[in-house]
Amino acid sequence: MKRLVSLALSLALLCACLTPAFAAAGAPSEWAAEETSRAEQLGLVPKAVQGDWQQPITRGEFAVLAIRYLALEYGYTEDAAFVNDYMTLMPDRNGEFWGEEDFGDGLTWWERFADDEGHFYLTDLPQGEQRGYINSAYFIGIVNGKGDGSVYDPEGAITRQEAACMLARSYEILDPEDYRQALYSEYGDYGAMADWAKDDIATVVGLGVMGSTSVGAKVFEPLGTYSREQAVVTFLRLHENAPVSRSKENVAKLENAAYERAVWTSLYRLGQTESIVDFRADTAYGTVLALHYSGGMHFYETLQFIRRDGRTVTLSGKSAGSDWVVSTDERTFTYSVGEKQYQADLTTGQGTERN
Repeated sequence: MKRLVSLALSLALLCACLTPAFAAAGAPSEWAAEETSRAEQLGLVPKAVQGDWQQPITRGEFAVLAIRYLALEYGYTEDAAFVNDYMTLMPDRNGEFWGEEDFGDGLTWWERFADDEGHFYLTDLPQGEQRGYINSAYFIGIVNGKGDGSVYDPEGAITRQEAACMLARSYEILDPEDYRQALYSEYGDYGAMADWAKDDIATVVGLGVMGSTSVGAKVFEPLGTYSREQAVVTFLRLHENAPVSRSKENVAKLENAAYERAVWTSLYRLGQTESIVDFRADTAYGTVLALHYSGGMHFYETLQFIRRDGRTVTLSGKSAGSDWVVSTDERTFTYSVGEKQYQADLTTGQGTERN
């Protein structure tokens, strides 16, 4: 009898010792505990990603976290409301504006993306809520398909270089500035980074979101795993420390974001470098830009009108024109290209030749 009691006591002690160990296995690592707690308090961590903090994050879970991050940055408490407004007001991954176009089903954008019967470009998405997040992240331009682009592999784990790409794309929705930091002279495993990931790795390193995994030498470990806690902490760092963030109160309102991004793109990305501005007029209906760039073997001129909804109208694609005049009421814009004179209605963006 005493031997049975002794065995029972031993088992009880063993279970008591094992319980905290099992709990710790699902808890954040010591280095991440404070930041993951802060992220939860901010509402940055969806239920789908809470718990089992040290396990590798899946591609599906990362899409959920990315949409939650953007919704938070734009001031939304509901992810579905953010997705609906984004797809209405902003261009998709290909620069196309969809607006509130009705496909005849009467569904919102979120309902379309989450609909189990709805089929877009990715063919292997799960049913349920995660489906909506992945489709949303795909259309916004945060995630890509694999292989021929038609599958997403939602249960697959991601590598550190894949995480860097998704983090960089998420942040670039808010801020298109170039924050890349040179890597080749510092990181010993630069050659192991995929060519398609190098620019995005350089961006997250420049933003201070990701960096070396070693104290003694700079190594990025591009093919290393990425855990839930690492994903949450890096999104938190974007929220708290990035140049444009909700915490700094300098995120553009979503209804203005497409316009501001289009102006920036024309000024800095049109020729893959800074354009020279020959004329600029900011009006109530949008911005007129006469631009040129020349360098090496490359040269271009263009005259554009960027509407307040973010759509860009090219008034002249081969010449920046001259004799630019905006009317006092800002409704019309006159200009010359060669020997011909034109007038554009800035309320619609339509340009016509003057008699």
